[in-house]
Amino acid sequence: MQEPDLLRIFARPTHDEGIEYLVSGSVGCVYYSEPRLTLDIDFALAVGDEELCRLTEIFRFDEFYCPPADVIVGENRRECRGHFNVIHIPTGLKADFYPSGADPFFRWAWANRRRGDYPHGPIWYAPPEYILVWKVVYYSEGRSEKHVRDIRRMIEVSGHAIDSAVVEAELSRRGLAEVYRKMTSGTGDG
Repeated sequence: MQEPDLLRIFARPTHDEGIEYLVSGSVGCVYYSEPRLTLDIDFALAVGDEELCRLTEIFRFDEFYCPPADVIVGENRRECRGHFNVIHIPTGLKADFYPSGADPFFRWAWANRRRGDYPHGPIWYAPPEYILVWKVVYYSEGRSEKHVRDIRRMIEVSGHAIDSAVVEAELSRRGLAEVYRKMTSGTGDG
C-alpha cells in the first residue's frame, strides 16, 4: 500500500516538531485494517498551549489554513472535546486536531502507542483500543455507518492485537458498552 499523503503533509511535520500526538480516526483504522478513502487525518494530542501554538509555525499560511493561536489555545483549554482543523490549501486535505489533555484514556493510549515506520520516518498511532472507543463515541452521537464498518474491519483484521478488556472497561465507564455490543454483533442500532 502506498503511504497516504496525509501522513507526509500533516503527521511528519507534527512528529518532527516533537509534539505529543497520536494518529487516530480513519487513518488509524487503515493502519489496523485495510485501505479506505479518507481526505482527513485525526490527531489526538495532549500538550500545553505554547507547544500546541507551534502548529501555526509548522503549518504556515502560505500553504495551509491554520487557526490563529488564540483559537487553538481556546480549544486546548476546553475541559473536553476541543477541536480545530488545519487545511492543506493545494490539495484540500484536512487534519483534525483533538486536544485530549484532560482525558485519562489518552494517557493510557500514549503509553501504549504504536510506531509505524515509513521512508520519511516514524509516525505514532493510537492503539486500536483507543480508536475503537472513539469510533463508538462518534457513532453514538451521529450514527454514521462508516464507524460500524471501520470497527468490524479492525476486529476482523487485527482482533488478535486488541485487548477487549480495555475496550469494554472504557466503554462501560462511558456508558457505551451496549452500543458497542450491538455494533459488533450486527443487531439493533449497529
